[in-house]
Amino acid sequence: MRVGSEEYMGRDRKFSTLDLFLESKKLVLAVGYEGFTIARLAESLEVSRAAIYKYYTNKDELLMDFMLHEMDKSVKDLLSIPAELSYLDQLDELLHSIFRSKDLHLLLGIAEIIPTTNKPHMQEKKEKLSAMHFNMYGPLMRIVQQGKKEGFVDADIPNDLVLGFIFQSINIPNHSQMDEVQFFNFTKLLILNGVRGKNK
Repeated sequence: MRVGSEEYMGRDRKFSTLDLFLESKKLVLAVGYEGFTIARLAESLEVSRAAIYKYYTNKDELLMDFMLHEMDKSVKDLLSIPAELSYLDQLDELLHSIFRSKDLHLLLGIAEIIPTTNKPHMQEKKEKLSAMHFNMYGPLMRIVQQGKKEGFVDADIPNDLVLGFIFQSINIPNHSQMDEVQFFNFTKLLILNGVRGKNK
C-alpha cells in the first residue's frame, strides 16, 4: 500500500490514497462486497482500471487496507478523549466519535467475508483488524466506569450492555430528517434519561 502524499495517475487524472479510500468507502457501503469491483471504483474515480491495478492487484487487498485505515482513525479518535474529563463531557466526546465512525461496524461485517484462505498476509491483516477493534473497548469501558462512579449509570448494569445500548442508539435511523445537531442532542438525551419525562 502506498500512503501519505503518494499519487496515482489514470487518464491524466491524479488521485491520492485518501481519494482511493474515500471512494472505496462510498462504493462498498452502497453496493456491498459482492458488488464492489475495481472496474466500478475506477469509473467512480474517473481513472483507468490499470491505474488502480498498478498498486492493488485485487479488490480484497484494497478493501482490507482501507478498513485498517478506517479502524486506525477510529481507535485514535477514541484514545484522544481525555480521561480527566467528567462523564458527561467524555460521553459527549464519545458520541461525536461514534457518529463520525457510525459505518465502522458495517464495514467490519464486510471485512469478515473477505476470503483469506491460503493467503497468510491477508489473514495477518484480518487478525490485526480484529486486535484493533478489541483495543477500542479499553477507553469505552473507562467512560462507562466513570459514569457509574459519578452516578449517571446504574452500577448493576453490565458494562457490555451499556455499551451495546449506546451503539444501538447511534444506529437509530433519522426518519424525521432532523438536522445533525438536533439528532445528536436527542440521542444523547435518550442515552442519559431513556424516554422518561422531566416530571418523572
